[in-house]
Amino acid sequence: MLSNEEAGLPAAKKGIVGGVEILSNRVRRELERHVSPHERVLFCLTGNLAHSLIALEERLIIVKPGFHAGTTFGSLVTTFYYQDVTGIQVHTFLFAGWIEVSSPSFQGRERKKNRQPRTSDRDVYKLPNCVPIPKRKVDECLPALAQLRERIERSKRYGRVTSDPPPLIGSLERIADLHRTGALSEPEYERLKQVLIDNAHRSAGPEP
Repeated sequence: MLSNEEAGLPAAKKGIVGGVEILSNRVRRELERHVSPHERVLFCLTGNLAHSLIALEERLIIVKPGFHAGTTFGSLVTTFYYQDVTGIQVHTFLFAGWIEVSSPSFQGRERKKNRQPRTSDRDVYKLPNCVPIPKRKVDECLPALAQLRERIERSKRYGRVTSDPPPLIGSLERIADLHRTGALSEPEYERLKQVLIDNAHRSAGPEP
């Protein structure tokens, strides 16, 4: 796990961006349940009501605990693999703001100008791909979000142009660990396993 200095982020004590120490106990417990021992936390970002974004090496996790997320006695946990992310947006409105992660499953939607979304399908406290933050804290998030965008871009570029992928066995072991800990469902595990195998075959090229 990286400290703020190692991650290139400004040092902060219980700030909005940092390591796992800035997470609430409830969010930390959820993180332990959804992350395998082989995964490394790059940084964490905490918003209103302990809603949190956790950046790992190959994916990011959004954890939304409590009543306002629609889970009174639990937490809403959503995973986004970097290759699937299509955008990271920061929205602001008067004193409020929110970070929105877009992917094929969670497309950014248009909203009325100068109006914070509060309808059932646009409440940022309930949407699994949004982290509400105070507007005054937006600038503190920007360096971390810049790193996140760079990692997403590298992940997409790697998938398109590299001919030297990570060892297949190591990658299969990592997703098997995620499957065993419950971080990946059976369909997600099978899909990722097939993607890894297909990528390995393409990288090997046609047989002579």
